[in-house]
Amino acid sequence: MRSSFIYLLVLLLVSSGSQARTISDIDLAEEIRMDAGGPALNLNGAALRRTHMIIRTYVGGLYLENPTSNETRIIESDQHKRMLFHVLLKRVTARKIARALREALVVNITREEQARLEPQIKQFLSIFKGKLHKNDEVSIDYIPGLGTKVSIAGVEKGVIPGKRFSDALLSMWVGNEPVSDSFKNNILGIY
Repeated sequence: MRSSFIYLLVLLLVSSGSQARTISDIDLAEEIRMDAGGPALNLNGAALRRTHMIIRTYVGGLYLENPTSNETRIIESDQHKRMLFHVLLKRVTARKIARALREALVVNITREEQARLEPQIKQFLSIFKGKLHKNDEVSIDYIPGLGTKVSIAGVEKGVIPGKRFSDALLSMWVGNEPVSDSFKNNILGIY
């Protein structure tokens, strides 16, 4: 009886610790909070982004209040969301980042939508100055009623107002023309 109790106690202590999912040696917590008073966000899925099929560029994780594999619900829902990136490249310039982000964004929205969102797109791209280095963490948070908050290495870099921009931005990863089908499926939790 006593050994069963000790076994159960050890099992509870081990399982109550912070759980994480590991992708390419990067640990992503199963649950996070944007701030102390904010809602809990659960890891919907995580993926390794490769370019040219061999270059590991970043590990991304999608966090949602209400996880789902339905990309339409993810984009349209007015819930707290976070796309979290861990940079794997030794260093990458802001110019390359901005170009890649713009290219991925514009293939997922109409020209009319691009024209409407151009001020927000420019504001977003202007956040990426200088260089990102290996192990830098980039958080792109959607906060209902506020907009899209971008933080790099734990430092808030700016807030882009409006849900429409956040929806367009998220479509880069879960929209009709994602950065890659495997990345999309993994962050949707479809393995």
